[in-house]
Amino acid sequence: MSATAPFHNTVGLTGRQLVAAARVARGQEAAVLDVFRAAGRPLSPSEVHARMPGRVLLTSVRRAISNLTTAGALVKLDQTVPGPYSMPEHLWALPAGQGELFQGRAG
Repeated sequence: MSATAPFHNTVGLTGRQLVAAARVARGQEAAVLDVFRAAGRPLSPSEVHARMPGRVLLTSVRRAISNLTTAGALVKLDQTVPGPYSMPEHLWALPAGQGELFQGRAG
């Protein structure tokens, strides 16, 4: 999904734990893309977080968005919206033309 390592191993995981953490992170990236496709409009990290299935940390959503941006699957916009603590958050979107590919796609 992403050219960047899906899991940023800052805690020194090894072996099976590292493999499992990378698998979860890849799944989060896929889920973030699904949220953007379903929304059909630009979203902030907090908006994505609110739409994520299950329990996912906001920091994990932000990591996934960063990785997907690096991979070219999302683009960061100059526009901002107020975040949950009234601080501005940038919006991200699918690259031009890709949103139309998923309109009407069954979830």
